[in-house]
Amino acid sequence: LPFAPFAIICHRAATLLLHFALLTTMKVSLQIWLCTAAVLYPNNVVHASQGVISPTAPTLPTASTAAPFVDGKIFINGAVSNASSDMKLADVYGCCTSTPLSADQCPDGTESEHRRLLRPTKIGIMPQMNKEQALQALSSAVNAWAGGSGVWPQMSLGDRIDAIRKFMRELKYKREDIVNILMYEIGKNRKDAEAEFDRTMQFCEKTIEYIQSSNEFGSGWDASNGPTRLFLSRAAIGIVLCLGPYNYPLNETYATLIPALLMGNIAILKLPTVGGLAHQLTMEAFAKALPPGTINFISGSGRATMPPLMESGKIDSLAFIGGSNA
Repeated sequence: LPFAPFAIICHRAATLLLHFALLTTMKVSLQIWLCTAAVLYPNNVVHASQGVISPTAPTLPTASTAAPFVDGKIFINGAVSNASSDMKLADVYGCCTSTPLSADQCPDGTESEHRRLLRPTKIGIMPQMNKEQALQALSSAVNAWAGGSGVWPQMSLGDRIDAIRKFMRELKYKREDIVNILMYEIGKNRKDAEAEFDRTMQFCEKTIEYIQSSNEFGSGWDASNGPTRLFLSRAAIGIVLCLGPYNYPLNETYATLIPALLMGNIAILKLPTVGGLAHQLTMEAFAKALPPGTINFISGSGRATMPPLMESGKIDSLAFIGGSNA
């Protein structure tokens, strides 16, 4: 079989990628577990060699460092606004602040750099939208799509690329705020949080570069079918519902969101329950760069807000990262 070696190589490459994905997931899960353990069991400060792993002082915020705070907003139809009076709000707590302890407050033999108490701290508020409020976001998306005749889907590809690049420029001003909130909300260290932001910006730019350099995304005559000439033109699908994951809330969400927007689709972004504060910090950038209604945010319980949208029949595509039981 001439293609057997190629199939084996593909299989081995897929296996390596799967192993890498599993190891990455295990690493993130372990990291979050360690932060949780540090909060629940603040006196466990012995060394890893003694059977308990504790974070070291340089990787943690100190009591003198003010924790970030994100006042949750609503983003529908291009407007950033406060939650309405009838909307429930949920406090968001992050890990964690570190308070120094004296030697007599710690187990005997505890080294000075480990004499501290870790506590969760309030880092934000997240609006909890209900069915009716989620449908308002859908209504904004439907109006922006307008059967494919809306402002965004009718823009040229070049104009949409310019708009996304404007969004990226605006978002870079929020880099430090987003990095900090990723550290506090989901337990990333600074290096990983910075890498997630920077890698996301690189992905957006590489996606644009690929679209500009590829013949697949233009319009024109195709003579590859012998005497038959075809005129090919790409068109947007419609309204895309993107559900962001918690462990890489920015990077993996934008891996589906940005290509969908570049192709002229209208997006509804469901913020993850954990990791959603990072997206709250992107609202102003979207509002400045994209026409009203091009992207709308939904926050709160997925089980309360997602079924009404899917049952409406107005969602044309679902971008989801997670298991079937979610």
